[in-house]
Amino acid sequence: MAKVLKRHPFQRDWRRDLLIAGLISMLLAMALLLYTFGLTSDFIFRLFNAFLVVFILLAGTAFVIVPGVNWVFMRFSKKKPKTTKAAPRQAAAPKRNLPKINRTED
Repeated sequence: MAKVLKRHPFQRDWRRDLLIAGLISMLLAMALLLYTFGLTSDFIFRLFNAFLVVFILLAGTAFVIVPGVNWVFMRFSKKKPKTTKAAPRQAAAPKRNLPKINRTED
């Protein structure tokens, strides 16, 4: 089986994610403005401003803050191997779980 390389959290295809975040931001801003103010003469200007605010907050949280905190946590929480000295080997150590050979002396 081929080894799968882990990618850095910031190395990803951003176009699809930004499009989804933009659509969610536009729908949320439109719903908020229509509910709060209704259709006013400056609806497009307010929609653009609300879209930018919601998009910056959503994209900043989802694409910068969350992966950044995840990367920092993963980087500093990895367990480092302990460096201990190996015990010296004993030459010709007797094997334990073997029966003793009975020798008869003549």
